[in-house]
Amino acid sequence: MKRLKRYGPLIGVLLAWLLLFSPRLLPGITIKSLAWVAISAFLFWLLAFRRWSLWLAVVVLALAGVLDIFHVYFFGKLTDEYLLATALRTTPAEVADFFSMLPLRPLLLSALWLVWCVLSGRWLARVAPGVLRGHRFLRWTWSAPVLAWLALVLANAWGSDALRWQIHDKTYKIYPTHLAWAAWKYHLMGTAVMDPPLLPVAAAAPAQADTVVVVLGESASAQRWSLLGYQGDDTNAPLRGLDGLGVSTVLARGLNTAGALPFVLTGQASADSVRHRAPSFLDLAHQAGYKVFVLSNSRNAPVADFFDQVLSRSTAVYRKLGDGGPHDGILTPAYEQALADPAPRKLIVLHTFGSHEIVQDRYPPELARFADPYDNSILYTSTLLKQWTGMLDASGARRSVLLYTSDHGLIMPPCSSDYRHGRSLASLEVPFLAWANAGARALLPALLPPGGHSNALVAEGVIRAVGYGAVLQQPGWPGSANPTFEGHSWQALRGLDACTLR
Repeated sequence: MKRLKRYGPLIGVLLAWLLLFSPRLLPGITIKSLAWVAISAFLFWLLAFRRWSLWLAVVVLALAGVLDIFHVYFFGKLTDEYLLATALRTTPAEVADFFSMLPLRPLLLSALWLVWCVLSGRWLARVAPGVLRGHRFLRWTWSAPVLAWLALVLANAWGSDALRWQIHDKTYKIYPTHLAWAAWKYHLMGTAVMDPPLLPVAAAAPAQADTVVVVLGESASAQRWSLLGYQGDDTNAPLRGLDGLGVSTVLARGLNTAGALPFVLTGQASADSVRHRAPSFLDLAHQAGYKVFVLSNSRNAPVADFFDQVLSRSTAVYRKLGDGGPHDGILTPAYEQALADPAPRKLIVLHTFGSHEIVQDRYPPELARFADPYDNSILYTSTLLKQWTGMLDASGARRSVLLYTSDHGLIMPPCSSDYRHGRSLASLEVPFLAWANAGARALLPALLPPGGHSNALVAEGVIRAVGYGAVLQQPGWPGSANPTFEGHSWQALRGLDACTLR
């Protein structure tokens, strides 16, 4: 009984402190993740010795836990730089949409977590300093994590590049330093993207198309494309029988725009694009002598970011025609003007809002032909693709090509009660469409190669069409074939739980 009275508060302090780092276990409980919880609690142990530093730790860990509860719920992993990229380019309208669709489970978990942090923080602030000072051995244990951090700082400052990489790889797993690393990686991407891309020295080969149109979709899943096997509503009815059309299912390389769209623009992840100063397909088209138009109905980001820079740096005409609305048809008049431009060779990019949540707001009421709102949004996209293809065909271009894909899809019933960003196979399998007129029909087989590919096929298709196909043969080109996600091949992904990819 005496021992319990003496050591009970100490055991309570240690357990309460350890549990403050438990959100590290949200992606999954393994021996390694349990070890990292213990390591994280040890490395920040020095903050438990003073009330002010203890409360600082509790507040930071409470906020980190809420962020991670939502991020793991939606994407299955702890907060990363792509969440920061998404948050910083989020508009008030998107915030309103997000809060109107907040699921109950992460809300309840967040509320319980915050209550626990307040209660444990109050108890620790009252008990921990006295308990730790009352044990001769424990009163000096704050020095151990200080020495560990000092060793890491010195090794990072004077160690080799390989050692620095190992330090980064390990400290990223210390909770909650993943937030600091995410902010730093986003900062590096944001500053380095301003560097001009490294363009090919050699001149382009003869162009294979005079007018190239790229439609960048949003949140469209191939699992709801009737042309790709969907047995429900005929969501692609307007496209049926269109001569010169080919479609396939491709793999997105991310679950949100920040992670997925860079692959469509440059063929690489955003970090790799920045590190290698990779040209986008717009940069290469401009280098090849094309007049580049970008017409966008995506929402206006409050700060310039990777996408604004990549979409505008080689563009002759850049127009924001909507802020996610009223609907993507707002792009049609400007698209007609771009087609009529006298430039002999043109690249026209239409950046749509597609099937972005809230899906019932993504199409005109008169196109609500199906009971399912997501199917209606795909039908509207199909209607626009048919219209825009017809306008391109009638433009008089001798050789014209239109390419379409979506950055990613959405999680949907039965995996979810609604349509939203999230972790599922439907979020990764997206449609790819290629159309060519009679003069460019010979290009179709190259635009729709056999086998599994990512939606970086769009970038590769444009690069071939404008005469820079040799770039795709370079040893450093990552290629769209045999895509992976989190180390899993596409075939392996299809063997996992379709709702969780676990």
